[in-house]
Amino acid sequence: MKIFIDAGHGGKNPGAIGQNGLYESNVTLDIALKLGRILTEWGYEVEYSRKTDKTVSLSDRAKMANEWGANFFVSIHCNSNVNKEANGTSTYFYKPNTVAESFASVVNNSLVRQIERKDLGIFSANFAVLRLTRMPAILVETAFISNLAEEALLASNTFRQNCAIGIANGIAEFTT
Repeated sequence: MKIFIDAGHGGKNPGAIGQNGLYESNVTLDIALKLGRILTEWGYEVEYSRKTDKTVSLSDRAKMANEWGANFFVSIHCNSNVNKEANGTSTYFYKPNTVAESFASVVNNSLVRQIERKDLGIFSANFAVLRLTRMPAILVETAFISNLAEEALLASNTFRQNCAIGIANGIAEFTT
């Protein structure tokens, strides 16, 4: 089973930046690498869009996954909102009533259980990495980097590890 892990943003695009200066691109890379280690230990084949802080276009992320022949694609992000009180976890997929929607639901539920954040649910979205991939693809919004309390969690190695565990458990639940 081949899982392609996309650490959102990177390089010239740091993504959202928390009120205390935490970069989304650094958080997503750390969670992606932790997730990859777990999945590899469990016998999955893993490939990444990036393993360092570098710029990778959205189309290249999808192209890499497609060319590698991934069975599933998981993009990792931190949410952000002008409303600094916004908080919680959500997961996105491209088309309703597809394997990707079911995959999003299982992974989101597993992640919410593991990190104990508010469940915002799953949503259909026309994101390039979801639209351009040929395998079931999801985009996970772990927590809000724009919320001070969740930014503090996202800065924590333990919370990032728990994000990786929650996503990994969801992948395993869905694929076995």
